[in-house]
Amino acid sequence: MYRDWLWDNGDFRFTPRGDAALAEGLQVVRQDLLARLVSPRGSHWAFPHEGSALPDYVQAALDELTRVEVLQEAERTCLEDARVEEAQGEWTEGGLRLALRLSGEALRLLLPWPLEVKGA
Repeated sequence: MYRDWLWDNGDFRFTPRGDAALAEGLQVVRQDLLARLVSPRGSHWAFPHEGSALPDYVQAALDELTRVEVLQEAERTCLEDARVEEAQGEWTEGGLRLALRLSGEALRLLLPWPLEVKGA
C-alpha cells in the first residue's frame, strides 16, 4: 500500500481540521507519475534524472512527428518508475491517454493537451 501527502495544483491539500491530507494506493502512483511527466528532467536537485522532456513540447506544432515524440517520451518516462511494468499511449480527442500496468493493477491517465496540471 502506497501512502503520501495529497497534492492539489502543486501544493499540499489539507483536511477541514487543518491536517495534511493523505493520498493512498493508486492515487499516490497517479500523482507521482503526473508530477514526473510535467516536470522538466533535472529540475529537482535531489533527483536529477527524474522528470521528462514533455515540457519542451508545450508550444510546439502538434503535427504527426510531435505526436509520436510526445507519445514515446510519455511512455518512456512512465516506464522509468519501478512500479510501472507496461505503458501504452494513444492520442484521443481529449489529449494523450496512457494505459499503465502496475504489478497486476491498471492505471489510466489522461494528459490534456496543451499540457496543464489539475488537482485530483
